[in-house]
Amino acid sequence: MWKKMIAAAALPALIATGCAPAPSTDPASGTGQQSKEAINVVAQAGILYTALSAVAPDFERETGIKVNVQELGRDAYMQKLSTQLLAQEQGLDVALVLNNYVGQFAAGGQFENLEPYFAKDGSGLERFLPTSAESVKYNGKPYALPLELSTMFLIYRKDLIPEPPTTWEEYDRLAEQFTQSKNPDSPTEFGTTFQGKRGYTQPKEWYQYFWSMGGELFDESNWTPTLNSEAGVKALTFVVDNYRKDKVVPPDATTYEFPEVLSAFQHEKVAMAIEWNAAYSRLADEKQSPKVFDKFAIADVPGGVSFIHSWSIAVNSASQKKDAAYKFISWVTNQGAKKYALAGGVPPVKAVLQDPEVIKARPEFPAIEASINRAKLEPNLPEWPRIQEMITDGISKALAGEKSPKEALDETNKSIYDLLESRGYYKK
Repeated sequence: MWKKMIAAAALPALIATGCAPAPSTDPASGTGQQSKEAINVVAQAGILYTALSAVAPDFERETGIKVNVQELGRDAYMQKLSTQLLAQEQGLDVALVLNNYVGQFAAGGQFENLEPYFAKDGSGLERFLPTSAESVKYNGKPYALPLELSTMFLIYRKDLIPEPPTTWEEYDRLAEQFTQSKNPDSPTEFGTTFQGKRGYTQPKEWYQYFWSMGGELFDESNWTPTLNSEAGVKALTFVVDNYRKDKVVPPDATTYEFPEVLSAFQHEKVAMAIEWNAAYSRLADEKQSPKVFDKFAIADVPGGVSFIHSWSIAVNSASQKKDAAYKFISWVTNQGAKKYALAGGVPPVKAVLQDPEVIKARPEFPAIEASINRAKLEPNLPEWPRIQEMITDGISKALAGEKSPKEALDETNKSIYDLLESRGYYKK
């Protein structure tokens, strides 16, 4: 677990265009005026929006507080949300962010410190899995609650691969075996793929190669970045060679994120892939995945070190309805957590992950909980969003052949060091 983070000297501004949530209306009055008993929540399109929308009516029945869930698209979600938070939009009450953004918005004063609310209702973070609980803290204080757990698995065709690979060497051999340019008899065009699109997902897949090959993002004793270590170069070379030299991944993999990897597997284009756990329910659905619903299985990523992050739910400090906002984020991660899971979410609440009724509906939950015990998080630094951009820039340059893996990581490492040095991390 990461040690206590160093506070940033300044909050980096994110320039983007966004729109504030539309004011809620009172249907009874028809006046179009904002209701005192309504809060506005912004959620990313997909499972977050779907699951929150499904449980919001239950919360309203129990509390009388209406929840308006606004959907924002996956592309530029964080930029648009950041614009609203930095502009202190009072119409935004509850925000959902990846855990590695909590430090930025805590340091900048956009998120409420939840300790006073815990003191009032006697709650805390005990119900959450420890890793997730740590992910929402900044300088030891909670600024959000863990809502949605995301990790990665190896998904593979069990009809083609009787035993999943446990090492990257085995993974490589299977990738060649199921690539038609290497083996014309292969039933799939490519052995595997990679989430290579420039953005926040791309480095998260790469970390798993990096960590399992012995790499670490930082020297924790002094926060010196170590991405260009021998392990880092080896891990990035592995990915780049699969794409550029061995060609065991699709040529358009640099446009792939979760949806494209899922589609490639659903349409029997690839024999295996590293993919988010959210894919499981879609792959198991015969209507959504008619070609593979009964031919796939999941396993730990080769090397055994998976990535994990939490979507966290927080109270906007500029909200005029903070108490109602807190009631909702507390409810959906506590009393409503089981309903949230049955609506498609993955709450990092141990009691829900182990609930027999939930497991019957979500058979992947035991594997998710087991994966968490071997998973790693990104550090919750205020500067992490900018650092993440530097990492994805380096990976993208290597994939494009603009720089060798070592050159790309040397440049990335220096950029990260220079940023943290400018923020006072390395005292003379």
